[in-house]
Amino acid sequence: LLARGAVDAGVSVLLAPRASRLPLPSATSGPPAPASGEAGRPVGRRELLLGAAAGPASGWLLGAGRAGAEEPSQAEFLVIAGAFAELDSDPDRAGAREALEGAEATLGEAIARFEGPLNRSQEERAALRLGRARARVLQNDLARGTRPEKAALAVEDLDVVVGIMEDDFKRNPGKALYSEYPDALVRRGLAKEELKEWQGAVDDYSRAIAMWRPREGEEVGMGVNPLVLNFRGNALSQLRQFEPAVLDYEEAAAMFRTDGLLREASISLSNAALALYGSDREDEAVILMLDIVRKDPGVTDMHVALAAVNWGAGKVGKAESEWQFACERINTGCQAYKDADWVANIRRWPPNLAAKLQNFLSRSSGADALLAEVVEARTPDAWSFLR
Repeated sequence: LLARGAVDAGVSVLLAPRASRLPLPSATSGPPAPASGEAGRPVGRRELLLGAAAGPASGWLLGAGRAGAEEPSQAEFLVIAGAFAELDSDPDRAGAREALEGAEATLGEAIARFEGPLNRSQEERAALRLGRARARVLQNDLARGTRPEKAALAVEDLDVVVGIMEDDFKRNPGKALYSEYPDALVRRGLAKEELKEWQGAVDDYSRAIAMWRPREGEEVGMGVNPLVLNFRGNALSQLRQFEPAVLDYEEAAAMFRTDGLLREASISLSNAALALYGSDREDEAVILMLDIVRKDPGVTDMHVALAAVNWGAGKVGKAESEWQFACERINTGCQAYKDADWVANIRRWPPNLAAKLQNFLSRSSGADALLAEVVEARTPDAWSFLR
């Protein structure tokens, strides 16, 4: 929520329809042998792949491999499952970059076979493409955005996945909407954000949100995911479309409150406060910031924002107090906010507030420089009492 939002780290759960946001199984190690599914029946190779990718085989796409075509071996499926396991491993572990590159290569080889000589089902092809897209996005994230070519390749994979699903609905116009479709759109939107393709991200998020809302004649839809409202608000803010961004953040906050997720509601409102500040509605933004820290003192972002605002208003004592609270009384601390690049490009504060924070952070160095100028201007004799 506070930053761009990772494609992984639990996002699979959060991208599920709001009405049924349950954890999806993921492969954190090689599949056990023998594996079993419902009622103790053995899990087939196809389910092994789909289970490693996202969850049990859902039958969300129609079609199977060509009759009489070569079947993938059990060993091949296990290698693929191992690649998916790498995507769920600790990204800070030693050798993570090499492991992700290996997973990308393994899934690439599988895609070539499943889409070529094996002619496997569309569902399996989509699962593999989704996995490779994850591997590519994770590599860019691990490199702190310095490998945008990986994000671009991820978008290409996700284009194929979305195309498969769109074609499925064209061939089956009466088919009920399945949650994997908006999920793929959101994942593509997140990948586009890494390329700073803000409008493209907004478009994908908007399509997903529209799918989740009730259709004409329906009383209840799949349920909009409030996390994705935050994603869209973040992308809109980058386009300086702050007003609609505020609406997204407020709707997300209301949903989180309804679900009893009060910290998530506070963070959504923090995003709204930043958007208000960016749209030059500074007084409204400050009122909201104060309300947030009063109700939820543990939101570091708003204490740091208030430190910057108070410093800009000449309220030195209040500025220092808010900063000290953020640094010393909240376990997340304030270290990240000392990184101007993180504030601007990861947390994505509006430029006018980010500039005030930098002014606040430069206060000590500025004072030291002023003292140095004064000392240099003095004659040596004037400081003889220090000898």
